[in-house]
Amino acid sequence: MIEAEVHRQLRAFLRRSGDRRWPHHLTLARLVARALRLRRGCLLQVTQRAVLQHCYGLSYLLPLLLSAEPALLVVPQERLPRLLHQEIPELLTFLAVTKPIQHSSCLLPAVEGLLVMSLEDWCRQATAHPNVVTLIDGLEALPQIARQQMTCTVTTSDWEYLKLAIPPALERIRHIYAHLAQHLFQRPENPYGDYRLSPGEWQPLLELLNEWPQALPPQWAQLRDYLNRPDTVLWGRRHPTLGYFSLQGHPLDLRPYFQSLWSQAPFVLIGSGPETDSPLSYVQQELGIPPQTTVKFGGDRHSEAITLTIAEDLPLPNTPEFAAAVLRRLYDLIGTIGQQQAVILVSDVPLREQLASQLAALYGSRVQVETPTLDTNTILVTGEHFWLLQGAQLPCPALFVLTTLPFPSPEKAVVSARIEWHKRQKQDWFRQYLLPECLTMLDRLLAPLRQEQTLVAILDRRLTERSYGREILQSLSPYNRVRDRARSPR
Repeated sequence: MIEAEVHRQLRAFLRRSGDRRWPHHLTLARLVARALRLRRGCLLQVTQRAVLQHCYGLSYLLPLLLSAEPALLVVPQERLPRLLHQEIPELLTFLAVTKPIQHSSCLLPAVEGLLVMSLEDWCRQATAHPNVVTLIDGLEALPQIARQQMTCTVTTSDWEYLKLAIPPALERIRHIYAHLAQHLFQRPENPYGDYRLSPGEWQPLLELLNEWPQALPPQWAQLRDYLNRPDTVLWGRRHPTLGYFSLQGHPLDLRPYFQSLWSQAPFVLIGSGPETDSPLSYVQQELGIPPQTTVKFGGDRHSEAITLTIAEDLPLPNTPEFAAAVLRRLYDLIGTIGQQQAVILVSDVPLREQLASQLAALYGSRVQVETPTLDTNTILVTGEHFWLLQGAQLPCPALFVLTTLPFPSPEKAVVSARIEWHKRQKQDWFRQYLLPECLTMLDRLLAPLRQEQTLVAILDRRLTERSYGREILQSLSPYNRVRDRARSPR
């Protein structure tokens, strides 16, 4: 059977290469080989640390190359160059096989050998070959990629195209534009820069679009389709210096776009997720993936554990006293590491700016805000987005501070819309949306720090006081909790 041959060849390759970074190579490889033989899908969860190190790809590449059957491999765009120019050629040479390898940005009518696509290109088409096993690596990124690709953006030039396409409605279009501008520019300042429009506010626009369905330019036709759905969110971005606004919108529910896809072919789905009980359950829920065989490959408790301290004596984040108390604790924590590097992650934009300026008043040029070039004693103040993009490439800090748990902010248009959408479905919006998003974000934020001697401090006492704190602590596993050093008597 192919499982036995994959096991034999993989052991030989590991002996030759000395690759011992990941302990689950043989198990994952046999599962993929079995899926190829039986043409039966499965769902496999790895750790985010394994994703950052790109250390498990060998486990599915070898059975894909040894199998005589055609297959489709879908991986994130950033992995393609190394995969096509290094990993696959090296394995083909070792295995002495001549399986055809194809790389395309679109799904080919016939797949011969192994067809490799980027996750972004595959998501754009979201189709399957009925007789071809499809292996998707990076499943956890698929919901975000799908929403990005589905987002319809309307700019000033699109309004001009609409006027040209529907000359009889010229004055009406101008009136609707002024109506939307009035609503958007009267809103209080939002630190995230997006201003959600309610269905009542965009109803005149929808009525216009519904009256001229055949005449609409492509962007407007897409927006019309979205606005006729009950789950669409529409928000505006203000450009006051230029005197205009742009609109963006997309559906919230991804299941109608993916649910039927999973039954069209066998899918082997691999993604990373937090250490919760059910592997990738949140992604399964978002994409409508049916129940199937699932296996979780957890982190190594000895080599991937973080050193964790939790501040239990600070005010709650939504109180006026929180900012001053956090600043005092940051002074204490930075004092424990001397001139070593620290990263202070602040989700709330106004609080980030406030803490950065106050820290700079004491530590001067040591304090940098979202700067990729760091000195050995830098205190980097950042938000989640910058750290996710740069954290794996930056030197590992001696101290990493999370001022608050990274729950999505309801001040963001999409977040408030998703909360309301869950409420309309009579669903638990906290446990079905906010908490899973927080767990997923924590998993990604802390991944670059595992296997390093970094002290991770969380200054949000909800972690120990709220009922959901136990689930969050479980998701942080493996970790070694230590006493709050900053509270040590001087």
